[in-house]
Amino acid sequence: MKKNLTSKPKETQDLFYSWHAHLFLINRKKYIMVMNSQTRYLFVLGPVVAKDIKNLDEMIYSGIQENLEADKVNPIFIEQYVQHMDRIEYMKTSERSIIGQMNDAIYYIECVQEDDGIMDVQQLNRTLNDFPMIKLPLKFSGRMMMQEMENRFA
Repeated sequence: MKKNLTSKPKETQDLFYSWHAHLFLINRKKYIMVMNSQTRYLFVLGPVVAKDIKNLDEMIYSGIQENLEADKVNPIFIEQYVQHMDRIEYMKTSERSIIGQMNDAIYYIECVQEDDGIMDVQQLNRTLNDFPMIKLPLKFSGRMMMQEMENRFA
């Protein structure tokens, strides 16, 4: 994606505000999967073209906000979350469990995509967070994100 990489994450970094992004191909079209480090809440952006990568920061910010809204998160919680977000820094992913969970989600997308190659990203994003993840206490990333939002902002 040709982004300047930061060497290491901050020791005091709050994982609730940390996200992983991964570029992948489906039917020769590029998509970006974005996953929260703590809750494993995820969504897909795309299809994207090279010029979109220049505005990746804005795409991620708006993607987070739009997907939380679509998942019917309390608007006050979304506003508080967005206010707490810092600038985006890019670094290599070293957490194998997150990489594995993203790969599992991509495999799921490959299996359920339409034969004609058209993918309804909005509908896909609603179903991805009902994808079970055994390592999560509540088993589903959507439930984890909602619970963490309530814990922090209610």
